[in-house]
Parts: sequence; C-alpha cells; structure tokens
Amino acid sequence: MHFSGIKIGRQLITALVERWQKETHCFNFREGECTIAQKDVAILTLLPIDGKAVCVSDHRPRMLAI
Repeated sequence: MHFSGIKIGRQLITALVERWQKETHCFNFREGECTIAQKDVAILTLLPIDGKAVCVSDHRPRMLAI
C-alpha cells in the first residue's frame, strides 16, 4: 500500500489497529500510551494543516417535487 509516496506494509497497519484503544483514543505500546496529533498526521501524509478546511461529502441533495 502506498500513501503519499510512502510504502506502508500491512503488518504495520495491523499492529497499529490491534494497539488502538477506542476508549482513550490512544495507542497502547509497551512504553505507555501514545496519541497522534493533527500535526503528526500532516507530517506523515505531507498534507498542509494551515488554510481553509476541506470538506468532502458524497451526499447529494434530493430535488423536491412541487
């Protein structure tokens, strides 16, 4: 799998999913808990976090018959 030009192995994704704690929104590692901040995601994905927000929706408004 490639993400922003970085090759990511399935084993890495599986390991992270297994360590995710829904209740605390943290990863649980041997060294302790680890959370991911917006800046961490921006660095990993090479996406800018400044500027206007981008929202994507696949919802299409229905046309009402009059």
